[in-house]
Amino acid sequence: MMLTQLRSLRWADLFLFALLDPRALYRQIDRNEPPSFILSFMVPAAVAAIDIITLSLLGRQTPFFYYKITYGWILMFIYQSLTVAVAASLMDMASQFFGNGGAVRRFIILINFSLFPKVFILPLVYIFHVFSFAPIFFYFFFSTGLLIWSAMIAVQGISEMHGVSLGKAAVVYLFPAILIWGSLFFMFILLVICGTGYFAG
Repeated sequence: MMLTQLRSLRWADLFLFALLDPRALYRQIDRNEPPSFILSFMVPAAVAAIDIITLSLLGRQTPFFYYKITYGWILMFIYQSLTVAVAASLMDMASQFFGNGGAVRRFIILINFSLFPKVFILPLVYIFHVFSFAPIFFYFFFSTGLLIWSAMIAVQGISEMHGVSLGKAAVVYLFPAILIWGSLFFMFILLVICGTGYFAG
């Protein structure tokens, strides 16, 4: 069954739509043709490997590279998968706050595929590495651009998922970051207050 799905090449549409038509991507996810939950985790797996290789271009290589590309890749893949799962759960919670139904599974698939543009960081940075023209600067420059592209894919997919405006979809997408960074900010303030009180006493 899985081999038949691979031979059909219908799975390639998911990657193409991720780059060119996020709304069509979500419609394909919603139809579950082909089944895309397991397939979607190929994206964070590829992104983790490419991140390691790209960062390795920017520094001096040592035998530790083989640990990074094996154990480090597994660690990064698990980390990215858990991050996607937590972010998708928080986005679903925000979406339900706006009166929409629960869809954590579809959120996970959508967020996984929205990471696909990040695979282009390696060829983009490699060009500047070859010419030794500020590769570190362009790593951060292109990383920011690809992050924005990923966010646009996710926001349009969320908009299509629940039939909401791009503004509401953006709020849903940003909710995990707002919640986490907001919590960390207030925790930091409370730690400063407690530390001040401790040393003052």
